[in-house]
Amino acid sequence: MRRSRFLLALAALAVMSGIGPAQALTPISPEQLLCDANTIFVGRAIEAAPARRRPDAQDANGVDLTIMVRRVIGRKELSREPTPILAPGDSIRAYALASVSPYPAVGRFDEKAGLAFVGPYDSLVPETDLVQAYKAEDFIYAAHLAPGVRSFVRTWPLAQEEWVRKTMASYAKMGQPCSSPF
Repeated sequence: MRRSRFLLALAALAVMSGIGPAQALTPISPEQLLCDANTIFVGRAIEAAPARRRPDAQDANGVDLTIMVRRVIGRKELSREPTPILAPGDSIRAYALASVSPYPAVGRFDEKAGLAFVGPYDSLVPETDLVQAYKAEDFIYAAHLAPGVRSFVRTWPLAQEEWVRKTMASYAKMGQPCSSPF
């Protein structure tokens, strides 16, 4: 009896103070992650190094990359500052993030558009595996390029190129900001 009175009093206090249920976070879709970028391109990492070696590293499974551009798929101009223009053969400095989960991702990619590895949560991917995974093949990269800084990139397999192009085109039809396909 005393417990129910306490809970009622606590609920009344919460209502009077304006405390309410927290708003649910809306998960970010792969389409939103793709369209957040100002440049989408196919490239290959020609250099890769685990970012955990940097003193300012934020994530143990981050990778510093130098990516050679093979071809540009799409680009959008931001109003604040001009978007650097990439051409085949250009290289950019980038940062990518791999994920680790005990549950295998569909393919080798996670829902946040990064390479996925199987293992216990919060475990370190061996450095050689991390580096080799990014240098092994061409990927589709979505980057927010800014002059003179390392760009964070999201990664998709080349097999997703049709999805990338359709997503860019459908966002353009809806008047939503996304890179324009080339």
